[in-house]
Formats: sequence, C-alpha cells, structure tokens
Amino acid sequence: MKRLIHMSVGFLLATVLISAMSACGTVDTNAESSEVILEDTGAESSEAILEQSAGSFSTEYEILPVESEAPSAEADMSLLFQACSISTDEMENFGYWLYTPENPAENMPLIVYLHGASGRGEDLNLVVADEDFPKYLKTGELGDVRAYVLIPQLPAELRSWSDIGDSLYSLIQKTVSDLSIDKENISLSGFSMGGTAVWELAAEYPDLFARIAPLAGSARGVLDQISVLQEISVWTFVGSADTVIAPNSSEQMVAELKKAGATADITEFDSADHVSVPSLTYLDENIRLVDWLIGNVE
Repeated sequence: MKRLIHMSVGFLLATVLISAMSACGTVDTNAESSEVILEDTGAESSEAILEQSAGSFSTEYEILPVESEAPSAEADMSLLFQACSISTDEMENFGYWLYTPENPAENMPLIVYLHGASGRGEDLNLVVADEDFPKYLKTGELGDVRAYVLIPQLPAELRSWSDIGDSLYSLIQKTVSDLSIDKENISLSGFSMGGTAVWELAAEYPDLFARIAPLAGSARGVLDQISVLQEISVWTFVGSADTVIAPNSSEQMVAELKKAGATADITEFDSADHVSVPSLTYLDENIRLVDWLIGNVE
C-alpha cells in the first residue's frame, strides 16, 4: 500500500570515527569543495541498461590512493571517509568513498550508494557536499551505521552509470573480496540518476543485491524485468510533486512487483519535489531506511 508521508524530519546526532586502511587515503571532508550544481538534471532513464560481461570476472585493476593532507584534530571529531581509486579496463582512477564502521565485525553488510547527475566530477568532495546520504554519514546524523558503505563517483564527462557498468560491478566485487562482507547482505540505493541506475543495476545483477532503495528515480527502462527483480526486496521513495522525474513509473513497477508476489513497497511524500526526497527519506526516524538496507528491520 502506498504511504503518504508529510514533510516532517527527525534528526539523529552521533559521532563516528573510522580507521584508515592501507589501500586508501583518509581524507578530511570538512575541506572546502569546489562549486557544485544545485539542481540535479538526471534524465528520466539511463541511456542503456547495464550489460554484464559473459564468463568469469576478468577486469584487472589496482588500488590507487588519493593524495590528501592528514586530517586535523578537529576533523577527528567528525565522520571521516577513506578516499580510494581503482583502474579498470574501462577507465583509470575510478574514485570512490569507502565508509568503514568503527570496530567492524566479521561478515558486515555492504551498502552501495549511487549519486545523482550533480555529483559527477573528479573531486570526491562534490559527492559529500551535494548528496544528502554521504553528507549525513559525514556529519553523523545517521548514527553509527553498522555496515560498510561504498560511494563511487561518476566522471564528469559521462552521462549515465550504465557507461561504466563493468567498472561498477568490478568495484563491488573488489570491495567484497577485500573486506569481511556478508555476500548475502548487499544493498543498493541512489538518488535521481543514481536512483534510475539502482533499478537498472539490480535488473542486470539480480543475484548481487538483497535489497534496493531507489530515490526519485525512473523505473521506466526495466518495467519488462518483473520476473528478474521479484526476488529482490524493493522499497522506493518518490515525491508527489516531482517534476524532474515523475513518480508514475515507480508506482507502476511496485504494483507489478506486488502482483508477482514480490516484497515491494513505495513511499510517496505528499507535495515533495525532486530534491526533497533524500532528506525526507534518510532523516525520518519512523522510516529507518538505513536499518532496512542493512537488514535490521523488515
């Protein structure tokens, strides 16, 4: 059943510290970032559905640390990320943030987050400055997130996550291989262009993700993939007043998934526009999306 949520926002305040890993550089994300685009102009759908390479995984890559200054003592009081990069057959210096929970246990969950069009570029700080979910991780407003979080950045010259589908898959596989991650507890979320890519990536790699949460994305390109997606738990979020990406394709997708017996739900925020959806979603204590992505709540 569609749920109508009004624009009330709850906040969780906490401080989380993470330790640096040798493969990545630790970066103070309090540093001033370059100018960012305020309006996400992501298209209704990506240019192409991600295509999985046949046969065994063969992409070769190496970890390239991102140069940065050591964080200050003041920065140690806020959430720190690890800035990393890999090179693949598709591209060089594929940058991403890696969030590591304090004192990680064995077999931790993994959340993969895909940003919208305005997060594209070569400066990883753009992703933190302009995207609500990474920003809330940094400030501790999401509390102590007990999962690894992978936040890649799409290069500025590319228009869609599907342009680097193989590299994105490689990055996820590399992260799972290097860290103690529960392969049965990987979730995917994203906003706008990233929300559209969530639908597409899940349809291309249905065995990779246990749960997906697209925010203000378009499901138009995968409406014929019901049988592929029905084994994945789905919770999508849209704004009823979204004029950038209309909510109707997400509504149709969830309705079709439910008919097929899938676990699927949609939350539609009453009178919310496109850019309001992430804050209304991630900061609402009643929604608890991060806990859902981790698998702590049904």
